[in-house]
Amino acid sequence: MSSDEDCRIVSNEPSYSAAVSGKNKISSDQVPKFTCPMCPQVCEELCIIEAHIENEHLNGLEEQISEDNSKPFNSAVHACPLCSQTFKDTLSLEFHFRAQHDVLQNEESTSKAQTLILSCPVCLSEFGSEEPLAQHVNLHFSTDISNDVDEELARKLEQEERCLMQNKERDDFKRLQSMHGFDQGRNLNRQCDANLFRSVKKGNMSAVDYHEKRIMLKMSEKIGLDDGSSATLDITNHIRKLTVAQSTHMCSAVDHYAASFGDSGWGCGYRNLQMLLSAILRNPQYADRLLNLCPSTSSTSDSSIKVPSISRLQSAIEEAWKMGFDEQGCEQLGGKLSGTCKWIGATEIATLLASCRIRYRLIDFHRPTSADGKLHPALFDWVKNYFEETSEFKPPLYFQHQGHSRTIIGIEERAQGNARLLILDPSHKSDQMRLLTNNSGSAQNNPAIAKKILVPMAALKAKQYQIVCADGGFVVDEHEYSQSRVIRSTRIP
Repeated sequence: MSSDEDCRIVSNEPSYSAAVSGKNKISSDQVPKFTCPMCPQVCEELCIIEAHIENEHLNGLEEQISEDNSKPFNSAVHACPLCSQTFKDTLSLEFHFRAQHDVLQNEESTSKAQTLILSCPVCLSEFGSEEPLAQHVNLHFSTDISNDVDEELARKLEQEERCLMQNKERDDFKRLQSMHGFDQGRNLNRQCDANLFRSVKKGNMSAVDYHEKRIMLKMSEKIGLDDGSSATLDITNHIRKLTVAQSTHMCSAVDHYAASFGDSGWGCGYRNLQMLLSAILRNPQYADRLLNLCPSTSSTSDSSIKVPSISRLQSAIEEAWKMGFDEQGCEQLGGKLSGTCKWIGATEIATLLASCRIRYRLIDFHRPTSADGKLHPALFDWVKNYFEETSEFKPPLYFQHQGHSRTIIGIEERAQGNARLLILDPSHKSDQMRLLTNNSGSAQNNPAIAKKILVPMAALKAKQYQIVCADGGFVVDEHEYSQSRVIRSTRIP
């Protein structure tokens, strides 16, 4: 090879370098293409451009190198066809070309970069470059999401949440209906039979006792009087023995009525009403007002007072509703109590008293009055003033709070101003209460019973309490009687 030819090679080859810098670049928005670094040839597949370079360019270069090697050494200069760097021998040029211009390897690396997979961190969708990935991710956090997949997912989640809420509300409503006796599957007689039968199965009652108890209950319901099986008569004086304070104020004689087989779990309002009636029926004037409610009970001071049965009390409240008393309460309870297990509260007690022309006071302690907003000192003060007032006859107090009711029969004032209410609860078992009537009925001998009856202020944890008081005398004036059809309360504070 002459020096002139070598010069022509050097002067003509830079065009290939320009091809490398210009045509070998692939834009991100086009289909990946592979360009030959030595000529304008463009191919879409790597294997094709590889074959092209081998056949059209490298073979000729190898022949040239072989030819030069066969000639004797001279001072010819050999130039790289890609970068114009010169070498003294063809072996150096070949080594440089393989080391510095591994075109096939560079093309393969470019191909791998082109096929890089990027994933969305939210929905794991795959993308080939960062720009469309960034646009897609922004859609997940945009205020006007228009992506169909995201909208469908949001609708599905909303629907599932709505179904869960509806199922929960339905279950809560059924549970509330059952709790307050609005379900049609329960009533006094059915519950009584079921509980009696359960006692026989557990061995707590014989078959003979089971049938005798059923007969007594049926007779009691027929005549409208409680059978007295759960009553502890004239318990007031026995409870006084539980107190250790010198100053104790209590109501007139009262009987305790415990929940029994037919009303456990829902009959506390009726049982507390029976306790109240057991006191006022001992007073001749009050007893005369209750002849329609309890005709077979004469006005007497005898301790064996018979109070109306739960069924009779249910029908008496229904009769008061029909007379126009407490229309709002009548509507809330569906105008029907008989044959159900519906709960009653302070307004139903007031309704029955008003219909019998007995004046009442309904006191609403609607919030705690202590500095920390947890206790009810105003309630204790009111109860203390009530029992401290001197009067010949002092009825007990019907005591209502959310979900339960009890009967306040007195208050015990202790040292340092601490006080405890004396409370009867229908949940107290009759056999426990009857222990107080024996000769050992002191607090030392009955600590568990004393703890249930003597209630400190800290034990009243409900937010709201109501008290019904029946010491107001009797309604004689017809206008006042008509006005009493609307149940009114006094709020403290």
